[in-house]
Amino acid sequence: MLGGAGWRKEWSRTIGEGGGEIMVLNGLAIGGGVRDPDGTFSIKWVPRGRAVYRAGGASHHLSDARTVILNAKQPYELEFPETFGTQTLCVFYSDDLLRAAMMRLDEDEASDGLPEFPDVVFRPEAEIGRELQRLHGFFDAEDPAAPAREDRLLSLLQAVVDIARGHAGAALKTGARKASTRKLLLARLERAREILNDRAGVSLDALARDTGLSKFHLLRLFKAVHGTTPAGYATARRMERAKAMLKGTALSAAAVAEAVGYESDSAFLRAFRRHTGTTPAAFRAG
Repeated sequence: MLGGAGWRKEWSRTIGEGGGEIMVLNGLAIGGGVRDPDGTFSIKWVPRGRAVYRAGGASHHLSDARTVILNAKQPYELEFPETFGTQTLCVFYSDDLLRAAMMRLDEDEASDGLPEFPDVVFRPEAEIGRELQRLHGFFDAEDPAAPAREDRLLSLLQAVVDIARGHAGAALKTGARKASTRKLLLARLERAREILNDRAGVSLDALARDTGLSKFHLLRLFKAVHGTTPAGYATARRMERAKAMLKGTALSAAAVAEAVGYESDSAFLRAFRRHTGTTPAAFRAG
């Protein structure tokens, strides 16, 4: 596993009197792989190329800015199958920092135990994605050791813990008895959510086929976890994008309708009014 001179930059720092540690690996890997028999709580992000993480009998394929959170003490194997190289950013946090991030505001001290979160591949929301991109730029610099970086990395840890908690809660909502089944179902629902985010007008048949679930189970599980149907989720996301375009660009309502996947201005107008209670023109002027 190599990428020429200076292919990987490693940065580590001890935080506070307790000796908590953060380590960042940032670089380009070409071929090969590694095995870690006793992993550290970490977030893995792949903005370019492809990496395969194998943990707990599952294979997690990361590409196109996808992410996975791996647990403390979780053995895993990593493979870089792309011959043209894979860009990665991995941030590792020591157990004491994880415990501190897990503390609730009304608790006096952190639990001695380490949590086990479902390890599922997901594409982070825009704010976290931008922060990962910024950190990738920071740690690509010659000297990323400015103290301000510690604040960003600790803030990222809290955000990652919140995401992982969300995954754990979502997995419980599937109703499956076995943890392994809950994780599998959550991974399929995350795939469904990603498809809905990326593709306008995808049919329920296609969504069920792409996620390996029956239409019945897909509808039931998606509503249990996300509180709405796939169609309702897709509409809500389209409306979010439409509202952002109406407020942030000079595009006409017709252009916005086309950009978010509506076949006609009238269909967009009806959907927008139904979702927001107002028209695109009134929303933009408000």
